[in-house]
Amino acid sequence: MRIHETFTKKDLVKIIQDNKININIKLTRYDIIKELIKYIDKYELNYLTQENQNKKLTVKEKTEIIVKAQQIISLHKNGYNYQYGCYKDKENLLKECDHIKKYGDISSVRRAIKFVNNFHGLNIQCDLSNDMVDKLDHKETLKKNSTPKITFVYKKCIVNFD
Repeated sequence: MRIHETFTKKDLVKIIQDNKININIKLTRYDIIKELIKYIDKYELNYLTQENQNKKLTVKEKTEIIVKAQQIISLHKNGYNYQYGCYKDKENLLKECDHIKKYGDISSVRRAIKFVNNFHGLNIQCDLSNDMVDKLDHKETLKKNSTPKITFVYKKCIVNFD
């Protein structure tokens, strides 16, 4: 029995933590797999032998999506001048945005969609996984909590001029 190669170390660590399996997560992916195979029947982890359903993209497809997002960002940087961009008109740009919005877990896609929404006054929503929504919410709360607040201190101060 083998664990399918589409499961990354990060995926396996999450499974170990969710099921509270006693495996050292600091091990390498290969060693984690060797240990995790022993627990497949006990914790009903048979789905690990099949392809990971949460992985939407291969590396090649992900690279293509990132390149498309970078082209949209480049168009934004040149002021949406379609003459110098990769897109002929607004319609082609919106088609591309509609295609890449499915991959909102990629930061370049979110950034490109945000730029298009701001410039054209649209409301295109990126599709995000639950893990990414939680991660972005956590990041936003950290950002809000770490923003320095202004404080006023009233006290006497003596200034001497020579």
